[in-house]
Amino acid sequence: MAAGEIDSHVVRHRRFRPPAPLGHRIGRLLALLATAALAVPFLARLTGVEPGPLAVLVALTPWFSAALLVPLVLALVSRAWGTAIAAFAMLAVGASWIIPLYTGGSDASPVLTVLTVNARLGLADADAIVDLADDCGVDVLAVEELTPGMLDDLEAAGIGRQFSYADAWPEPGVTGTGLWTRLPAQPATAVAGLYSRAVAAAVDVDGVTVTVLVAHPAAPELRDHGRWASDLDLLQGWVEGTSGPVLVLGDLNTTRDHAAFRALESIGLIDAADQAGSGIQATFPESGAPFPFVAIDHVLVRDVPFVATSTEAVTIPGTDHRAFVATYGAAEPG
Repeated sequence: MAAGEIDSHVVRHRRFRPPAPLGHRIGRLLALLATAALAVPFLARLTGVEPGPLAVLVALTPWFSAALLVPLVLALVSRAWGTAIAAFAMLAVGASWIIPLYTGGSDASPVLTVLTVNARLGLADADAIVDLADDCGVDVLAVEELTPGMLDDLEAAGIGRQFSYADAWPEPGVTGTGLWTRLPAQPATAVAGLYSRAVAAAVDVDGVTVTVLVAHPAAPELRDHGRWASDLDLLQGWVEGTSGPVLVLGDLNTTRDHAAFRALESIGLIDAADQAGSGIQATFPESGAPFPFVAIDHVLVRDVPFVATSTEAVTIPGTDHRAFVATYGAAEPG
């Protein structure tokens, strides 16, 4: 055999690689498919583009971020290095969205405790709401989906003995709203334009006048988000047009991963769970699922001389939302 023929044979031999084991090939395919599927809600969260079902999927961003561990491990085991890099990059970005929720916090002396609860068409246990408000020393209470029957139940449960001020707008269905406070307050006014009743009142908090707004924007539908987007735009416009300290609470039907929520933060509103370092405080759905997995009930403040020190999501019988309690303490000067 000539030298040239030997060299050619050696080159061909060196280029030959046996096929990957079947298990590796299946692992690579599964890792690729899972990473590609999880990339869809990830990119929606990253870009703020949320058409159709993506608005619902974006609410699940923390869960999708954690799920990226599965294709990452599969890719590493099956040596699919490109897929592993993509999954790890998305996982790292997802972690950067979540970790700040678990940092911070303050032990300042309490000056204000607020409670918001969606009463689920007026089916929530009124006694449980009043008892929770009493146990937590709640200063401001907001109730969404307040019906005439729910208002009667709250009054029978003794809500009037706890709160010296009330402004209730009960309506059948999901649109009724109520605001109660034990603090000095001015008569509330309705905020026009939102799907559900939204009421605002000037409340004296430790010598500071704070405009308190109870809001319940419409929820996103599977295909059409027009009403949802309109309500959140109106909410943002109201905050921008209101001077001085502001406190917004209620079932806002948005998570901090939605572009609309980040828009609210961009105008100075601060989420209580974020500021207190309480982590993800999931409040919905309380029924029909093993546990709540989205945080859509919120307390937000802007330009106030106090900071959130703790938050808690509490089960109330009869409703599919957990009640959300936020406690604030006096901020340190400077």
